[in-house]
Amino acid sequence: MKAFGSGWPCALALVAVLLGAETVAPAEAGLGQTIVSVQADRVSMKGQLRATAQSGYSVQQITTPAGTVVKEFVSPAGTVFAVSWGGPVMPNLQQLLGTYFTQLQVTVRARRAAGPHLGHNRLDVREPSLVVHAGGHMRQYFGMAYVPSLVPRNLSLSDLH
Repeated sequence: MKAFGSGWPCALALVAVLLGAETVAPAEAGLGQTIVSVQADRVSMKGQLRATAQSGYSVQQITTPAGTVVKEFVSPAGTVFAVSWGGPVMPNLQQLLGTYFTQLQVTVRARRAAGPHLGHNRLDVREPSLVVHAGGHMRQYFGMAYVPSLVPRNLSLSDLH
């Protein structure tokens, strides 16, 4: 995962995406769902899918026509436990995070209500049931989200890149 740089426009874009979606449709794909949901993500993104087996998990990598790369990390049980993204266009976080998107929205709204800003160059959410790191700048967005309880026990989070 890349280091966070100065990305105030990215933080604003993330906040706009998170707060702008007032209604959240039921998620058919994304974080916490089965590996079958990866195909729905590929179709929605109009991307190319490449699967790679790793020790203790698999990586389903979707490359969009715009060049954004989305990785969905799947446990041996077939559950998407983490997602990451990087590229010139921010992916649809509502789709990638699935049912966890609402939790992220609630957390961001609570932080906005508690203070004047979320941070100038990144979005960091660390909750017991969801961790999200995102940042970047125009035409170079990146981030990662995972559900701690779904991450395979023998896996180091540093392996997810």
